[in-house]
Amino acid sequence: MNQIIAMAVKDIRLIFRDRMAFFFIAGFPILMGLFFGLVMGQAGSGSGDNKMRVALIDQDQSEVSRRFVESLQQNDNLQLEMTDLESARDSVRKGNRVGMIVLPAGFGESAGMFWGDPPVVQVGLDPSRAAESAMLQGFIMQGIGDLIGQRFQNPQEFLPSLAQSRDQVNSDENMSAAQRLLLNGFFNSVESMINSADLLQDDSETTDAGGEGMQFADIQTLDVTRQIDPDSIRAQVSKINSRWDISFPQGMLWGVLSCAAGFAISIARERSQGTLTRLQVAPIDKSSILAGKALACFVTSIAVMILLTVLGVLLNMQPNSYAKLAVAAICVGVAFTGIMMVISVLGKTEQSVSGAGWAIMMVMAMIGGAMIPTMFLPGFLQSISMISPVKWSIQAIEGAVWRQFTWLEMALPLGILIATGMVCFVVGTQILKRQTA
Repeated sequence: MNQIIAMAVKDIRLIFRDRMAFFFIAGFPILMGLFFGLVMGQAGSGSGDNKMRVALIDQDQSEVSRRFVESLQQNDNLQLEMTDLESARDSVRKGNRVGMIVLPAGFGESAGMFWGDPPVVQVGLDPSRAAESAMLQGFIMQGIGDLIGQRFQNPQEFLPSLAQSRDQVNSDENMSAAQRLLLNGFFNSVESMINSADLLQDDSETTDAGGEGMQFADIQTLDVTRQIDPDSIRAQVSKINSRWDISFPQGMLWGVLSCAAGFAISIARERSQGTLTRLQVAPIDKSSILAGKALACFVTSIAVMILLTVLGVLLNMQPNSYAKLAVAAICVGVAFTGIMMVISVLGKTEQSVSGAGWAIMMVMAMIGGAMIPTMFLPGFLQSISMISPVKWSIQAIEGAVWRQFTWLEMALPLGILIATGMVCFVVGTQILKRQTA
C-alpha cells in the first residue's frame, strides 16, 4: 500500500510541476464554469432544430382550455405531452422534458377576455435550459392571442362572461355608485355591440394579440425542483436557482477530463522515456505501479471537483445534498480514472496519446452536454449521448446540486459511472501490462 501511495504522490507532483498541465487541470475548469454561468445569466433566447418537449396539465378541462391546447399543438416548435402534475414535475426535474405548462381551474373563464384579471398560466422549466424560457412564454402568448381571435369570430361567447362580470360589480359593496354606473354602462355597450348583426360581419373586428399595454395572460414560474401541491399551486411560485448551480457541474467535468488526459499523457511519456521500464526493474510490483497512477488520477480529479465546489459556493451555488455530491464526485473520479487507463494505451508516443485522448474527450464532451446542451443536438445525437460518460457525470452532479434526485434516482448514473470505470480500468491495465511485458 505504501508503494501505491508513493507512486501516486510522485505522479501528482510531476503533473503540478508542469505549469501548463496545472492550468488545464485547475485553472481552465474554473474559467469554463464562470463562462457558462455568465452565458446562462445573459441568455434570453435560443433555438434548435428539434421540438421542445413540454408536458401539459389541463386542470380546467373546459372548451376554452381545449382550444388553447389545440393551438399549442399546431406550433411546429413544440411537442406537447399531456400528463399529470407530479409526472410532469419529475420529468422536467430529471431533464427528460424542457418544461411543463399548467392550466389551472378557471383558465377558460378569463382567457381571451379584455376585462377582469388575465388568465393564470403556470410554467415550470428545467433551470439548465433558461434560454428556452422566453421562447415558451412567447408560444403561450401566441396561443392566448389565437383564443382572442376565436372569441371575436364568435362574439356570443363573451355574453356569459359579461353577465358574470356585471353580477360581480353589482354585488361589490366596496365600489362606489359612480364606478358601478360607469362599468354597467361599459358592459351594456359591449353587449349591444355583440348583438349587432352589422358589426358581427365587419372585418375590422380582427384583433392583434400583440397590442401594447394589455396583459393577456399572467405567466407564473413553478419551481420543478421541489414537490408541487396541486391544492396550493399558486403559493409555490419561485425563481430559477442560481446560474452557478448549472454552470459549475460543467466546469467540474472539464477539470476531470483534463485530469484524465494529463495522466494518460504522463504514462505515455514515461513509457517513451524509459521511466516505466526502470520502475519495473525496481523492487516494485507492476500492479502497484499501475494502481499508484490510477490513485493519482483519482485524487486529483476529486481535488478539482472540491475546488470547483468551494468556488461555486462562494458565488452562491447551493448544493441540495453535499452527501450525494460527494458520492457523485467519487463515482465520476472512478469512471474517468478507468477511461484514463484506456487512453494511455491508444498510442506508443506522448503525441499520439495526447491527440487520440483529447479527440475522444472532446467528442464525449460535445455529445454529453459539457460543451453544448444536449437539447440543441439533433435527435440521433441525443440518443448517442447515452453512451457518453460525461452525460451521466453531469446528471449525477446536477442530481445532487439542484435536481433533488433521490438516492434511487441517483443509482442509475452512479451505477453506469462505476461500471464504466471498472471495465475501462481492467481493459487498460491488461493492455498496458502486455505492452510493457
